[in-house]
Amino acid sequence: MSPSAPWMKPVWKHGCAAMPNPYKETFIFDMTKPNLLYIFTDQQRADTLQCYGNEQIQTPALNGLADESFVFENAYVSQPVCSPSRATMMTGLWPHTAGVPSCNVPLAADVPTIAKMLPDSYRCAYMGKWHLGDEIFPQHGFDTWVGSEDSYRHSYSSPERLLEFSPYHHFLLDNGFEPDIANQGQRVFSRHMEAGLDEPFTKASYLGEQAAQFIRDSGDRPFALCVSYLEPHPPHTGPLNDLYDPWSLPVGPAFMKPPPANAPLITRLMAAYYMASEEYGLDLQTEEGWRRVLARYWGNITLVDRSVQKILSALEESGQTDNTIVVFTSDHGEMTGDHGILGKTLMYEESVRVPMLIRAPMLGRTQKKIAGNFSHIDLVPTLLDL
Repeated sequence: MSPSAPWMKPVWKHGCAAMPNPYKETFIFDMTKPNLLYIFTDQQRADTLQCYGNEQIQTPALNGLADESFVFENAYVSQPVCSPSRATMMTGLWPHTAGVPSCNVPLAADVPTIAKMLPDSYRCAYMGKWHLGDEIFPQHGFDTWVGSEDSYRHSYSSPERLLEFSPYHHFLLDNGFEPDIANQGQRVFSRHMEAGLDEPFTKASYLGEQAAQFIRDSGDRPFALCVSYLEPHPPHTGPLNDLYDPWSLPVGPAFMKPPPANAPLITRLMAAYYMASEEYGLDLQTEEGWRRVLARYWGNITLVDRSVQKILSALEESGQTDNTIVVFTSDHGEMTGDHGILGKTLMYEESVRVPMLIRAPMLGRTQKKIAGNFSHIDLVPTLLDL
């Protein structure tokens, strides 16, 4: 995290009276500051974008972004599980250093996020899935917070907070929908119900509208806006389920091919389970079932792309494109039938390698492919150094 960029001063703040605590170190900046638009999906593998060789998937907004970005061809997550990876993406720390070694472990209040590493002049906003503690309350340096998840209530910090609901929950209520399940004693919307709604009512569409409005309202104050999509994370269903013909989708040599006998036991067990199961109403004992999962997965990525277009259009219309660093990545990948497995958690390329685009207008707006390896552990310090 070398303070070499022209707007950075080598000044540190330490929140510990005795020995400096590395968790509490924060930069102080000095310049006309660029905005940051930090967009990430949940469970999107790298080969789902045109810039990574996928010529069939429909992602025009992300294709356009990639055409003007640094495209990291070999970008890897710190851990292929939601919460640990997100801790790294927010803090620039390894999951165990950030204190989030596994899912549903809250990020401690004294561990600074990128929002706390920016100066007070920034307006910092977080929208969407958090999965690092309380989902719907401003925290960790973000003064604007638009939550979308009511599924992680078991990891909220206090019982009183269970009486609160996300803005997305209220959006659905306002549009006449009724919660369909109970969670921690409260009626909430299940993910399966949310995913099955018509496109204008999906989380992806809602977040696109909220983020676009935030940009339109930002004025002259610099902003850092994080937009975190649940899609294409399960449940593998959505309004674009039928957009792709399952039998026309390309698959690789590992598709539905079980791991070898010398593979780790957990890998072989997961493959044996999924190859004999029914998931999301689809029979994974058949090739048709697996292909339909893949088609739905692609459909949800296209759904995200349509939402991203709203955000990028608002940025362009506001005249701030040339002063805004845009990042697009994902917290981990998805097996989607490769090695006979559905999900993540494993050290396969499909699980650990993700899209990674950085558009930094001050460095040009033509596509540049970076062939070397890149880890999410370097993302926060890289952004601070731009």
